[in-house]
Amino acid sequence: MDEYEEIPWSALLSEHRKGRAKTLTLLAAIVAAAVVGFVGIRWLTTPGHGEPSTIVAPANETTSTTPTAVPETVTTTSLLSEADLMAVEPTISELAAIARAEWFVTDYFTVDGPVPEELFLAFVDDADLPVMPVLDDAGITYVEWARAFDVRTLPNGYGVSVVFRSITEHPDGGFDRGPVRAVEVLVAVDDDETAIAELPIPIPPPVYNSIDGWMETDGEVDAETIAATLDYASLFDDDPTVLESGAAGPDWRVVFTIGDRSGNRWPVTMRSDAIPDD
Repeated sequence: MDEYEEIPWSALLSEHRKGRAKTLTLLAAIVAAAVVGFVGIRWLTTPGHGEPSTIVAPANETTSTTPTAVPETVTTTSLLSEADLMAVEPTISELAAIARAEWFVTDYFTVDGPVPEELFLAFVDDADLPVMPVLDDAGITYVEWARAFDVRTLPNGYGVSVVFRSITEHPDGGFDRGPVRAVEVLVAVDDDETAIAELPIPIPPPVYNSIDGWMETDGEVDAETIAATLDYASLFDDDPTVLESGAAGPDWRVVFTIGDRSGNRWPVTMRSDAIPDD
């Protein structure tokens, strides 16, 4: 096994950051010069600028003592509407509705025994619920996770869109992870109280967008960077293994694996642009 010397991240990034600092300083100087030049040209080419001017009072006119009306300065302030404020930061009632919706989806789609009384109490008082189907030969279903991804305002509360995934029991005792599904949950809100106002409404899960953004590398990473990466990886695994590495100018990327007690291992990465500056 190769032995590598421990090297701090700061040593690796010193030259990288110095290059960036010089570039930024030069760029700032160019921008400042361009701004000064532009302002000077505008001042000189505007009528009345760049030439001395003399104000001469007419000979046959007396100085007027009538006060000149000074126009009142009006300052206008753009006020944010209530909708704008709500878009910036969710309200307490909205956060409560999101929490209630995620909680409800987790309980509603989890089946590991009789339907708990707590689930019925989650609905509004006048809810007209159907008989919950109970199958004697049905297996166990657990909701692995549930997350809200959209909220819309309703007259008496919110419609919260929740995406979730379930795992189901095999007849032989194993479990299968199911596909990602989504539902909208109507949550009634009254002061500090929340309640479910309808059965879950199935909706399509959020669409996956096609976005580029992977770091492209064409050079080689030096041994010091590999050593520092392995030293950092040892915080997560006693035996990290480097799979691949690459560099693109001053930036670099190293892929290595970490595992757990199960024996499974996962590829993870360390990148120069992901290291904190402090």
